[in-house]
Amino acid sequence: MHKIALIGAGQLGSRHLQGLAKSSNIEIMIEVVEPFEKAREVAKQRYDEMESNLKIHTVDFLTSIEQLSNEIDIVIIATNADVRSNIVKELLRTKRVKNLILEKVLFQKVEDYSEILNLLEKTLTKCWVNHPRRMYPFYKSLKKEIKYSEQISYMVQGGAWGLGCNGLHFIDHLSFLSDNIELKLDNADMNHKTYEAKRTNYMEFNGLLKGRLGKHIISLYSNKEYIPTVVTITTDTLIAFIDEANGFTRIARKNNGWKWEESREKIVYFQSELTNILIEQIINTGTCDLPNYEESMKLHIPFLQVLLRHIESVDGQVLSHCPIT
Repeated sequence: MHKIALIGAGQLGSRHLQGLAKSSNIEIMIEVVEPFEKAREVAKQRYDEMESNLKIHTVDFLTSIEQLSNEIDIVIIATNADVRSNIVKELLRTKRVKNLILEKVLFQKVEDYSEILNLLEKTLTKCWVNHPRRMYPFYKSLKKEIKYSEQISYMVQGGAWGLGCNGLHFIDHLSFLSDNIELKLDNADMNHKTYEAKRTNYMEFNGLLKGRLGKHIISLYSNKEYIPTVVTITTDTLIAFIDEANGFTRIARKNNGWKWEESREKIVYFQSELTNILIEQIINTGTCDLPNYEESMKLHIPFLQVLLRHIESVDGQVLSHCPIT
């Protein structure tokens, strides 16, 4: 019997809960911490929509970390970034947690990263960050194809896709494809202004954010107005044009004379389709497909720093935290 806890049962958290409901190879007890009654009700409703599962022995909805069991096998923290560091600190200082899964952006303050790393090491807690593209079968297969490429050029183009909110997912994606975490970013071509995000008290950004992961090149472009988002990956052996939302790819390979081949297949998977796989990987093998905390912090910190520099250059604000989630 394994105890799984979910902290934060809002839009994303409730999808994690639906994923837990699909657990088929391990027997689990679930504890859900959500202080807001409306969010708890939505999470309960979404859980009840799932098929009955005899592998799940209990599901308890709680209002505080204090109410959690003292020893937990896996905790998923799906709160907003502005409160996540305090939640991790409270959790690890009061409970025995074997494994932890965190959402991005990990934390809004750079100094939190080393403090949490020290706490993870002190408590012997394994931790991963939820960048799910690493779990998609299409990208696992693509990585094998470009494994020996000299250099990868990775480009995302679209509009209103959330450069601040979602940029790290794409940076991590290139990190996964290239096995590199040496990130340098340049904000010179970002739009010379900041934007209000859909969520209150958060910022968004547009324009071109470019940089390198080792010798590999990344460029992330977001227009202010909506444009369909496409990913283009270019190497010396392959060119791939990927429309994730529509499951459309157009790929040319050197070993096929650079002839274009089009296909339609499932690329993106919902969180409710992945969480059960994650927890079963961790329980059965002690690891999972996601990047570990130490790898991720080496990508998250430069990302926060370049956005903080941009905010200062545009608005004249010297902030102690980067208001993204």
